[in-house]
Amino acid sequence: MKQRVPAILGASSLLVACGPPSPPALAYGVPSTTEVVYDFADTTYVFVSVMGQNLEMSQAGVARYAIDFAPAPRGVSVSLSVEDLAATITRPMGAPLRIDENDVEGMLVFTLDRRGSSTLSREPEVQPQASLMVSGVSIAHTFFPRLPGRAVVAGEEWVDTVSFDGRDGAGARSETSVLRYAVVGDTVVAGRPLLVISLRGTTQSANDMSVSGVTVSQSSELEVQGRILWDYQRGMMVESVKRATGRGTASVPIAPAPLPITIESTQRARLRERQPR
Repeated sequence: MKQRVPAILGASSLLVACGPPSPPALAYGVPSTTEVVYDFADTTYVFVSVMGQNLEMSQAGVARYAIDFAPAPRGVSVSLSVEDLAATITRPMGAPLRIDENDVEGMLVFTLDRRGSSTLSREPEVQPQASLMVSGVSIAHTFFPRLPGRAVVAGEEWVDTVSFDGRDGAGARSETSVLRYAVVGDTVVAGRPLLVISLRGTTQSANDMSVSGVTVSQSSELEVQGRILWDYQRGMMVESVKRATGRGTASVPIAPAPLPITIESTQRARLRERQPR
């Protein structure tokens, strides 16, 4: 005799098979909006200890980055141009340096894989003083966060190491960051549901630069913390805030030994859509 499956069991099986959809992967791909603008702001203070006195150097500025996303064989291609730039760099001995978008020529092009690992293809030409604010190699590797490349739920964490070195208008730089990301929850901004991701970790950097004919070598280790807002629906970063504090040393020709320095930095990037060209 053929056995009949109870109706309630059949209905339960159907519900299991057709349950709620899996959450989308937190990963990079071509977003639904392929032409966007990010507003970027950077404020950094460097305090140099000289013979018991603290001398202050600072850089403060804002920029507008126009970005186009396009498919790439190994991920998504990112083409970035500096549409606007206004920054001031102050020094203890010397007049302030003022930079604008005319100090940056050409486009930055790089590719992100699903987790956000970057491959640099093309860099803009940046005047030495402007590279303190705009560095192609740094933007390519640090502007966008690393992602897990899979679906996540609240409370999940992942750790990523970003290491790069290269040259820009002012000289050579290298950097290694070890950052721990965690899904904090979600929020709604301008009617859009966004994922909230916290980050914390350390950044070690070394720079050899020449500004106004003065060669400076600087190394530091910073504690970093911040947050990311991610739009699942469009598949892109909406906001990034990073704050860093730490210590290091600076070597200048007039000093017989490396000088102790203290660094405080805040960087913020915010998505602002623009009309297609």
